Amino acid sequence: MNEALIGFGNSTISWQCGGSLISESFVLTAAHCLESPNTGPATKVRAGLTNQKNPEDGMQERNIAERIKHPKYQLPARYHDVGLIKVNDPFDLNAEIRPACLHTENDIPGTKGIATGFGKQAFERENGSDDLMKVQLTYVPENDCRKTFKVDIGGRQLPDGLIPSLICAGELGGGKDTCQVIGGFEMKSFSAFPYRLPISLQGDSGGPLQRVLNNPYCMYSIVGVTSFGKFCGFKNSPAIYSRVASYIDWIESNVWP
Repeated sequence: MNEALIGFGNSTISWQCGGSLISESFVLTAAHCLESPNTGPATKVRAGLTNQKNPEDGMQERNIAERIKHPKYQLPARYHDVGLIKVNDPFDLNAEIRPACLHTENDIPGTKGIATGFGKQAFERENGSDDLMKVQLTYVPENDCRKTFKVDIGGRQLPDGLIPSLICAGELGGGKDTCQVIGGFEMKSFSAFPYRLPISLQGDSGGPLQRVLNNPYCMYSIVGVTSFGKFCGFKNSPAIYSRVASYIDWIESNVWP
């Protein structure tokens, strides 16, 4: 698996964001996952676990050596929400921990992607899921996505509208979604009830939206990075993902210079 879990803090670690292992030493995530307003910069990365309470024997944890934010990411605008984390010691790659591929074309095959993360599942839950969850989401046409974000388009968050480096995905019927950290708050995932919670709790932000490759067999290719949403899991409320193909040159210049 390529999924990574990103932790914040020093003596007590709060695992707040997700990411994707793309090499032995680098994790692709969202720019807003590089630092928490409550607990400071990201400090730890875990890979190779599917349950947080009972980590597998093969789980590996590394300290973060470097956090690299995309140079065009500038709040309050929600554009270019991609970041890279370099760990202090390379992960030992094996059958359980292996990097994902990067989707390099703007066009994405198929109509659905797979989002994964440890985000919330139910209103009454105080913390994220103990188990790594996945959900299949439909790519939403720009016209339909624009209806969800019409209040934000032209404003501080989306001043230039839905630019090509954004992917819209979700289920217009509701019930399936990811949980994104939004302006110091995070919204719950895989649910049909919109509400916000403090950032100290856990979300799916930074995690992958990906597709399964036929060749190499059982490998994944990341098409998007979980960025932000509006009403998680609600009808007609898809979420926004940063399109990986738009940042290939930047990623490669940092990971494989």
